[in-house]
Amino acid sequence: MRRASVLLLSMTVFAGCGSSTKHTTTTTRTAPPAAAPSDPNADLRIPAHVPRRAVGDADPRSVKVIAQWLRTLQRGDENGAARYWATGAKFQNATPVLTIDTPIEKLAIQKSLPCGAKIKNAGGPKPFVVLVFTLTQRTGGDCGSGVGGTARGAIRVAHGRIVEWYRLPDDPSQEQPDVAATEGGASA
Repeated sequence: MRRASVLLLSMTVFAGCGSSTKHTTTTTRTAPPAAAPSDPNADLRIPAHVPRRAVGDADPRSVKVIAQWLRTLQRGDENGAARYWATGAKFQNATPVLTIDTPIEKLAIQKSLPCGAKIKNAGGPKPFVVLVFTLTQRTGGDCGSGVGGTARGAIRVAHGRIVEWYRLPDDPSQEQPDVAATEGGASA
């Protein structure tokens, strides 16, 4: 998340760089107009490899790691919860897929989740765990009206760490989560 801000700031700063008082040509070229993207929300789509529905049994070791992470977050131990994330983990919560590379980014993910959550249902397909969470208030968060609601997610754990975390639509027949449901207290 911070990397996107730094990248945007860097692009803004660098946009003014590179000018020179020497000109070797007097020809002015006009860039062709940028083509409109065919799907302006393409970067918000859940990647194709992420399961949308629970199928089969979940890996019990992965469920145990997820449950431990949720309990740690529930207690308000955001630093402890951040340690459950692998360096290079992928995270998407009605955002483009973010790559979490630094300890501060891992911590920022914990802080971005206003609710605590308890696992209601967990299933496969492996290596993912497709979950339904019951949302709770958590120490240091503000779940607001989300308390008691549910949210869905697909999480992949490897070597005891979360390596992928995707918010799924509440309705498995939907392709994407409802953005309104992911803002202001309705996310795990």
